[in-house]
Amino acid sequence: MGKEVKKIAFVYGKSSLRLIEEIKEYPITSALTFMEMEVFFKEEKKYDRVIVSGDIDEIKTVLLKAISHDFEVAIIPNASQTSLQNSFSLHKGISENLKVALNNAAKPMDVLFANDELVLHTALVGDAPPLNYHITKYRNKSLKERLQALYESYLKIKTMNHTRLTFKTSKSNVIDTVATGVIVIEHDNKTFASKFMNHTSSTNNEQLNALIISPNSIMEYLQLMTNAIFNRNKKATLPNTIGYIKSQALTLESKVPLPLIIDGKELGKTPVNFMVKPKALKIALSDCFWERVPEKLNLKETVKVDKLPHTHEKMHYLQKQLPFFTHASEYQYKTLFSSLREEGRLSSIFMVLMLLSSVLATVGLYLNSASVVIGAMVLAPLMNPIVVFSMALLRQDELLSLKSLKTILVGILITLLTAAFIAGVLPFEHMTEEMEGRIKPSILDMIVAFVSGVAAAYVKNNSKIANTIAGVAIAVALVPPLATAGIGLGWNDWEMFYQAFLLFLTNLVGIVFAVSLVFFVKGFAPLKRAQKGLFYTLLFSILITIPLLDSFVTIVEDSRVISRLEHHRFEVEGKTIILQNVSLSRDEKVEVIKCELLLAESPTKQEIKKLKLKIEERVGKSVELEALVRLRF
Repeated sequence: MGKEVKKIAFVYGKSSLRLIEEIKEYPITSALTFMEMEVFFKEEKKYDRVIVSGDIDEIKTVLLKAISHDFEVAIIPNASQTSLQNSFSLHKGISENLKVALNNAAKPMDVLFANDELVLHTALVGDAPPLNYHITKYRNKSLKERLQALYESYLKIKTMNHTRLTFKTSKSNVIDTVATGVIVIEHDNKTFASKFMNHTSSTNNEQLNALIISPNSIMEYLQLMTNAIFNRNKKATLPNTIGYIKSQALTLESKVPLPLIIDGKELGKTPVNFMVKPKALKIALSDCFWERVPEKLNLKETVKVDKLPHTHEKMHYLQKQLPFFTHASEYQYKTLFSSLREEGRLSSIFMVLMLLSSVLATVGLYLNSASVVIGAMVLAPLMNPIVVFSMALLRQDELLSLKSLKTILVGILITLLTAAFIAGVLPFEHMTEEMEGRIKPSILDMIVAFVSGVAAAYVKNNSKIANTIAGVAIAVALVPPLATAGIGLGWNDWEMFYQAFLLFLTNLVGIVFAVSLVFFVKGFAPLKRAQKGLFYTLLFSILITIPLLDSFVTIVEDSRVISRLEHHRFEVEGKTIILQNVSLSRDEKVEVIKCELLLAESPTKQEIKKLKLKIEERVGKSVELEALVRLRF
């Protein structure tokens, strides 16, 4: 110990009677004076150090006496007092705790008070599950148990409400906001809340730490709870749902009285005055506790509340009901709509770019050049009015819908007519691989369109990643299928036109549905207004999916046939014939298997017929065979 201690008392409450009998069996306790709480309070001034064991209230009573009478303390927790163990890094074993209590030097530490009530580990105003739970409670839990904790926290959301709160710090900073709850801790006490706490916090920096919980939606709160329960590391930045204040004192007032819960027990209601008494308690703790105290202390007051609701509109809305999805603010709405209105307008620039991208795409398809086709994708401005149309449809804005739809239709006509003209002028009709890739739409293309639409909406709503819109344009490829459809018109090939235009419609409908859904989730339209637009986009998505399902089933069946035949060995009239480079095509609804036959000597016509029968038997249906014979000697 740091100084010569003349007398040490072991004070215990009624809840620790069984524990005391076990403690007395340790030889190192032979010189201790054991006494119950009532006896000790009559003789408290006669002891230099007091070791205390009991319930939380009994321990806090002894600590308050230690503060007022300036004697040292040490704590021996009961096995059930996990919160106390976590907050002060107390050992689970009695022997280790006794060694610390008897041998370690007592050091001064700050003490947090709430309305003059001592706070051992956590003060909670309102409700904020699971941030007030201790991490160790879930550290070794299974995935199922963590999911159960997440579900239990979710159930509490239904009873949580935003309340108007006013904070005033020791430096006279005033914060006016709405929140569901506030957690105040003095130091890193191993709760989920401490994961979001400033890393410079300590037991001796003369400041408290307040976390203000104010989710904008149920989804935001679910994200916060998921991070708290499943993420083991401290967060470098605060989530959008949390504000943070570090100050020596904090006054909290609420429009509606909220319960004040200190160390798990309700001890009053708001208003609450929090304050820290610097180095008020001398306590003997383990070395691992003091190692958490940084050498350089940050005594500067910190206020990080920029992510909390502060506008009258936002605070008023959140106090009514916590929405499932976050609602965009009036500022966000006006900023986005001002740019969307401009992008949805038909302009000479739009038409010129559409013409150039159409020419580029058509020539690239003829040249079978993927790089030229990609260039046309990047150049085409068709994505912008589609995004605008999606928003207008979601918000039932007829004027904006008509303007953006007009721009889209003009863009479609420019591409179709340009491609048809080029196809009619060029003196040859040859289907390239780039063209073939645009006449086989399937349900997979709808998935690509949907994902691309989500990305496009996210990019439009986040200026920091606006430069990635080119990647979205490449992924969804609007102009190449349109150009392919135009080539089909020029060649008078209506099947080619239909398939390519179906791919374009798939991309268009998928993007519109995805963009509308994302903007709805982002809060740019309330459900009552958005449900009609979402219904229409969903309906068209389902209708366009019907022919795509047929194509998808065909692709799956073709893949099955090819996998059954590729590299398969057939025995025909004593000859081994291996099929290689198998592909499948359709000629007037007749399935044609194209392949290479690898064998040692040329097959006869009769052997080829028998091979065809064996192939039909293996694939389970009638086919035609188109084969190239390769001999291996």
